[in-house]
Amino acid sequence: MPTFRSLLSYACRRFGSVKFRLSLTGVLLIALSVATTVHLVLQEVGSRTEEVALDLSLAQTRKLAKMIGSRLVGLQLTLRAAAGTLPADRIGEPADMREWLEHQSVMGSMLDTLMVTDAQGRVQAWRDSRGTRTPELNIRDRDYFRQTLEQGRPVVSQPMQGRMSDEPIMVVTMPVRDAQGRVVGLLGGSIRLWSNGLMPDVTAADPDDAGVLVITDTLGRVLSHEDRRWLMRDAAEDPALAPGMAHWVRSGRPVEPAGFSLQAGGRIVSMAGVPDAEWMVVRSAPADLVLGGQRAGQRRALVIGSAVALGGGLVLLLVTHYLLAPLRRLQQRALRMRDGDLADGQGWPRAVGEIGQLSRVLRQTLRERSTAAAANRELLSKLTALMAHAPLGIAFSQARRLDVVNGAFERLLGYGPGELQGRSATVLYPSVADAEALSLRIVTSFRAGLPFDEEVLMVRRDGSQFWGRLFGAPVHWGENDSSTVWTLEDVSVARGQREALSWVSTHDALTELVNRREFERLLAERLARPGPEPSCALFIDLDHFKTVNDTAGHAAGDRVLTDVAQRLQEQVRTTDTVARLGGDEFAVLLSACSRADALRIAENMRAAIEAYRLRWQDRWLQVGASIGIVKLTGDLPDLKTVMAAADAACYDAKRAGRNRVAVHGMDTIM
Repeated sequence: MPTFRSLLSYACRRFGSVKFRLSLTGVLLIALSVATTVHLVLQEVGSRTEEVALDLSLAQTRKLAKMIGSRLVGLQLTLRAAAGTLPADRIGEPADMREWLEHQSVMGSMLDTLMVTDAQGRVQAWRDSRGTRTPELNIRDRDYFRQTLEQGRPVVSQPMQGRMSDEPIMVVTMPVRDAQGRVVGLLGGSIRLWSNGLMPDVTAADPDDAGVLVITDTLGRVLSHEDRRWLMRDAAEDPALAPGMAHWVRSGRPVEPAGFSLQAGGRIVSMAGVPDAEWMVVRSAPADLVLGGQRAGQRRALVIGSAVALGGGLVLLLVTHYLLAPLRRLQQRALRMRDGDLADGQGWPRAVGEIGQLSRVLRQTLRERSTAAAANRELLSKLTALMAHAPLGIAFSQARRLDVVNGAFERLLGYGPGELQGRSATVLYPSVADAEALSLRIVTSFRAGLPFDEEVLMVRRDGSQFWGRLFGAPVHWGENDSSTVWTLEDVSVARGQREALSWVSTHDALTELVNRREFERLLAERLARPGPEPSCALFIDLDHFKTVNDTAGHAAGDRVLTDVAQRLQEQVRTTDTVARLGGDEFAVLLSACSRADALRIAENMRAAIEAYRLRWQDRWLQVGASIGIVKLTGDLPDLKTVMAAADAACYDAKRAGRNRVAVHGMDTIM
């Protein structure tokens, strides 16, 4: 039976042995490493998660604000288009105005009420759910009416109490101009705030979302809310919105699309502005709803980390005990070397001390490498499947040659499987010059440390072209010969839609000519940067056009306007600009044109319009043209003076008997 002395001696040997000390050190190092790693990772994940949550909330709020702004712009464009068709000369005839409102089905579907007023604020026609009528109502005391009449621009009103409905409403207006461009009335409509007419799918409640989404004005009053009882109340009264509203007020109540996002009071609050309407979109959600998963993950990570540290320590203790066992046998064999009773090659353990341990470590390392290689093969097969089945075109290139392309990339460009492999990337672009210019932009972007992201005109195998969004980045940043990964998608439809919207905003819908705003912008641009050769502007006012409208109707008038626009276009060069200013007024900007040439072109236009006849319902319709010519010189430095000179020249032509050409600053009238 072991004595106390023997047990003490055994313990001392154990505690003092390399085996025990290595095992204990390993256990402590594993526990410390796991604890430190888990702590740092959880801290970083928590910080990043909060940043991502704030950015995501702000991005969603900005998207909602942009959507509301787009709807408001669409509503104003609809009003502008309608105002252009309203017979301004009949604005004092309520019956005509009521008849015109009856046919405005598009505006009627977008607004709760429609109205037409004269310049004194008297409502000439009113349309709502009960029909069309002329009420005894005058709105000249309303701020939105005064702003529209005085400034001659569309207005979105502040929320107010409606006189006809006795409900909180907002009003959208558009000035109505006569043939001389004077504001003679107002076209407008209202939206009941509780109906969410402008933003029905924005503030609708989501049953799975505990957040709050509202729209306020610059005073913080609620304009749109899923709960009607909150309308016109101060949004700061809602505890869920109070932190964001307080921050916004301290910042000076800015109505900026960029907005902000913050976490306060256990909630994440984001706000973004709609500048066109002076509104703010406010979104609030419980922070636990967004960050709850991250906090649960932290707890699980702590449990798993502790288990890994404990299990790893125990395993290390056992493995170390087993691996270092040959050291004692090696010691015994070394002691017997003095005796010489064994041959040199006898008695040595198969795993000779540290050499045996190294052998086993190497074998373990090889096994781990085999496992890693299998995992890499599995990952490669998954990546291969992703490349084969991804709907987005994906490719890798090096030295301007395509190394790897997926099926979607080949199909986008009209190639069969493997046909693009190893080919030069220049075959994807309209010309070698285009490819070289694109390559320069790509290199510039990569040198700046930025990925390349651009819409590029590309060529399919059959020669057809399309617009593709090309996104690329080096596989290894900073290496000149690194491969580049690319993604490609066809954006031709989206690009066409954007260009169509741009065209609508700068052209007249009836004649397809440049509209007044675009013409004035081009004219102002020419005045600011005059060329080496003189330029001239023509301003055309049709004679007797009102008679056509009054006797044959607006359909005939529209036909005359489109035919006249075509004849004006036929008389100018491709470098010149023909515009419809509104009603029966047209204008032409002649680039690099002398006054004599401008006079000749104007006379040709006048003669073409004079010779024009339209057969309409067994009668012939005819108009004339009074044309004023203005030479763009230093005496007319800005848009206002040019327009005034044009009006004067047109007036001279009309005073001389109509159907004439007059030159500003000269007595010449033809």
